[in-house]
Amino acid sequence: MSHRPITRRDALSLLSALPLVARSAAQAPPARLRRVSLAMYHSLLLDSDGTLKCWSHPAAQAPNDQGQLGLGHFDPVEEYKLYPVPGLTHVVAAATALDMSFAVLADGRILSWGKRGDMLGITPLAYLEIYADTGPKTHTPAPVAVRFDAVDISVGSHHVLALARDGTVWAWGDGRKGQLGIGALPVINFKTRTPSAMSYVPFPVQIPGLTDVVAISAGVDHSMALLKDGTMRAWGGNKYGQVGDGTTVDRPTPVLVPGIGKAIAIAARSYSVAVLEDGGVLTWGDNMSGNLGRPWKNDGTPAPVPGFVPGVADGRAVAAGNHVLILTQAGTVVSWGYNGYGNLGYGGTTYGFVARTVRGLTGVHSVTVHANASLAVLDDGRIVGWGGGHGHPWISLRGGSTDVRGSGPTPILLNVDGLDNG
Repeated sequence: MSHRPITRRDALSLLSALPLVARSAAQAPPARLRRVSLAMYHSLLLDSDGTLKCWSHPAAQAPNDQGQLGLGHFDPVEEYKLYPVPGLTHVVAAATALDMSFAVLADGRILSWGKRGDMLGITPLAYLEIYADTGPKTHTPAPVAVRFDAVDISVGSHHVLALARDGTVWAWGDGRKGQLGIGALPVINFKTRTPSAMSYVPFPVQIPGLTDVVAISAGVDHSMALLKDGTMRAWGGNKYGQVGDGTTVDRPTPVLVPGIGKAIAIAARSYSVAVLEDGGVLTWGDNMSGNLGRPWKNDGTPAPVPGFVPGVADGRAVAAGNHVLILTQAGTVVSWGYNGYGNLGYGGTTYGFVARTVRGLTGVHSVTVHANASLAVLDDGRIVGWGGGHGHPWISLRGGSTDVRGSGPTPILLNVDGLDNG
């Protein structure tokens, strides 16, 4: 992101009071294509120049204690302050999870850092065979243990998917529900104990038979892949019918999601969402919080067959957490689902069981969510946010003449020290 100097209190207070879409072309800054990845305790910002920056949220009682910011130390940092991740350039994709971060570089390498464990993917098989654990956490970006030519990454609750340039998919992390898509977990030839499989795989493994993939999404315990012909494959935990094959049987390898038509965007949580080429949106899986946006029992009853979301006909992208955001062809945002923290941008906290447009928000380039927080990057590069989570503000907002950082039920400019967001 650029760092054009501004008078923060006066300028941001003024901008917060302006309609988000009422600025003329002469007033709008040059386009800044930025992408944000949110997690509970920290966030990443990928700027158009290929650099990566990070900030910590106040929900973190010990900011950076797991090295999740990638700053080369475990020392506390000031919350809501932007820090560059040292040594990272030519970043093309980034993702976050609890206490960990990931970056994909233009040369196809994947780097990760934070609280190690099964999800970072940096534990070589040879190390695992000797020590039977995943090793210490790391505060510096480290390459994953298997090299392949990656172009994108998706991080779920307990596992990770990576898309390769040749259209194949690699996976690592927890595999107990089949979410890695590799079938039976591999037997590890331990040097000091009986060879056996583990509940996780701490290094990337290629998913057999899955090719021509153009998009991926890792959910809570299932996974989805979009193929170049518009068809979809899904696998993993299927308690709520989130795989979409009409059953509630876990699937350890990819299966076709029937009856979809041609999809252009996907998202996975404990439910699944697909945006179709004609702009329609299909959902299936868990509907406990109105995630499906369509008539269904709100009691956890599985919805194993994809169904259309009424009132959505021009979607082009999707982001999903405890709620759903659909970016439309017109640059507006439609939302539904859980709304306990103002997740939906309606101005209140009433659950959204039907799709509604976020009022006053247009010119949106991309959307992202994490659990109960929502962010939108506008065409002019400004970033707005709404919602919150777990009793803590996840996004830094300022409105009126006072410096109030916290969540809000309607979109307002993101405020992180060092962020040019005017």
